[in-house]
Amino acid sequence: MANTVLAKRSMNAVSFGTSTMAERMARMQPAHRRAAILDAAVAEIAERGFARTTSRQVAARAGVTHGLLHHYFPDHDSLLAAAFERVAQEEIDEANEALASDRDPLAQLRELTEPYGPGGGEEAYRFWLEAWAEAFHSPKLRDTTHRLSIAWHELVVGVIERGNAAAVFRCEHPHETAWMVVALSDAFALQTQIGSALEPSEMNAVSWRLAERELGLPPGTLARSV
Repeated sequence: MANTVLAKRSMNAVSFGTSTMAERMARMQPAHRRAAILDAAVAEIAERGFARTTSRQVAARAGVTHGLLHHYFPDHDSLLAAAFERVAQEEIDEANEALASDRDPLAQLRELTEPYGPGGGEEAYRFWLEAWAEAFHSPKLRDTTHRLSIAWHELVVGVIERGNAAAVFRCEHPHETAWMVVALSDAFALQTQIGSALEPSEMNAVSWRLAERELGLPPGTLARSV
């Protein structure tokens, strides 16, 4: 499932700094103008990365002045954090929607442990990985990534607890096991982003084997559910 915020970046491929766009932005309601600035920020970050994106580039792309941008986002870190939250929250929402379409805990778990899982795909994972790297230098981005990482973890905890309640899983420590699932997904995503020779089938085999062990499932259960 493609994250729709990232998918919109093609719409922002051309600079919005024309007089027509500037006039359109001037007529927008404040909430819509803020959303348009965030669209431009997401597009810039997707192309340049967090570290190479500047507020002036975002302002030019959105068709607003640098001063007006800072009316909505008082500093550059606030802009980066808001752009990340826009993408990450939509990814979490899409994942919840995907999981709600199939209430079988085993099917939900399998979807979560596949490479990239539901809700965003490769581009969204790259957004997360770059945000974590930049968070070392940005307290606001660090706070935002921390809060949304916990939200993602709680989503996995919910799947495990539903599996326990349905007697599908026998997991003694749902919160710890959820962190294991999330950490493995993130580690495998990083490996694929940097060009590792690790194949998705190998990622699946390791993730499923460890998840089966933690959840009290017979070996091969997740593979057989394909």
